[in-house]
Amino acid sequence: MNKKIALLGLSTFACVLSMSSCTSVGEHKASPELYYTNFTQADSEEYNFLRTAYQLASDEVEFAKIIAQKGSSANVKSLAANLANQYSGVLTKISELAKNADVLIPFPAASKFELKDGLDSAQSGVLEKEFLKHSLHNQERIIHQFESVERNTKVATNRYASEILPALEKTAEETKALL
Repeated sequence: MNKKIALLGLSTFACVLSMSSCTSVGEHKASPELYYTNFTQADSEEYNFLRTAYQLASDEVEFAKIIAQKGSSANVKSLAANLANQYSGVLTKISELAKNADVLIPFPAASKFELKDGLDSAQSGVLEKEFLKHSLHNQERIIHQFESVERNTKVATNRYASEILPALEKTAEETKALL
């Protein structure tokens, strides 16, 4: 009988321990309520904005870092450095807004950025052209996200979108000019 009680106690302890380890996503800590129920303070528009803009901005930063290493054109490398810097700031602010709205970011099931097949060994000119096309497409999607949330009822989100949108549009124009 004592062995059964000890085994039950040990298995309960192991279960609780394993469940508590699920409350951290990488270096980001989340409350168990947020992680398990995903209950947030954000409305659906803000929730979609935070998740989508975070994922797209993360992709921009990762691709820009690759171009900074492998690119050959000074103009494209300069644009990549500018994008990495700008979108790193966007990621920081979105993370702050998400934390205040109890939105789990980065989403544990979100995909990580990877180069398309063949691009990892492509010549720098081909890689740069693909970067510019990919970057412009992502920037347009990010701008669309910011435009839609600019009219949001959440004051902090609305204010941030209004502040950053002109800079994002300017960077998209610079990217178009290099295409």
